[in-house]
Amino acid sequence: MKYRLIAIDLDGTVINEEGTIIPSAKKAIRRAIDDGAKVTLATGRMYQPSNRFAQELGITTPVICYQGALIREPRHGKVLWQKPLPLSTARRVIETIQQMGTHQYVYVDDEMYVEEITEKDLWYSERNAVELNLVKDLGTLLKKRPTEIAARGEPDEIDHLVSQLKAKFGPGLRVTKVHPRFCEIGSPASGKGNALKYLAKLLGIAQSRTVAIGDGPNDISMLEWAGLGIVIGTATEEVRAAADWVVDTGTGNSFAQAMERLLAT
Repeated sequence: MKYRLIAIDLDGTVINEEGTIIPSAKKAIRRAIDDGAKVTLATGRMYQPSNRFAQELGITTPVICYQGALIREPRHGKVLWQKPLPLSTARRVIETIQQMGTHQYVYVDDEMYVEEITEKDLWYSERNAVELNLVKDLGTLLKKRPTEIAARGEPDEIDHLVSQLKAKFGPGLRVTKVHPRFCEIGSPASGKGNALKYLAKLLGIAQSRTVAIGDGPNDISMLEWAGLGIVIGTATEEVRAAADWVVDTGTGNSFAQAMERLLAT
């Protein structure tokens, strides 16, 4: 196979709505690894759940987490890349979200901090085996630069927050709307595209021999940077426009079909 590094989004790409890996996707990834390709995950998830999925899939290449703010070796290995938010910026972001009254999360050293715990937080914590740290004020918590900040709310609330943050911080902030009720805020030096570029260079793999596979707006930067960008499933036109291939079988096997085509190159 021509391509030697394959970066794969998790949610909606190889993980179904129940939060488990699609069996056909697991087989396809194992085939690519057996063929000699280096496969990595490129996800917005925290490192802890990403690491568990990497182990289940047999992935040994460093994984990209937090929308590209962190690259770390699997099995709690070495941190290779980290682009946290500056403290001053993070405090201003937290204050902006507090003023809007939107529920938010702050991630420091792969720990998640909240000012209140909701049912969705408990669900996420239980499903991903991630501990929730309850604090009185997220702004006064910060002694270290956070890896990322996130916010959850109703769609119109998140849309308003995204527009406010972009107007206030401009290019000094990466604001990623992951889905209608959730957005993630990080350093502009992060992003899946920047992280994939760094990882390819670290591994000595040319850009032309890299592949990115995803399905959402947060995947666009890596789809555009990679030598081959593949979008699967029912992605929006914006996401499809960033791809070289679009594979939409109308079933849960679009990823496996894309990998089959890729492995034949």
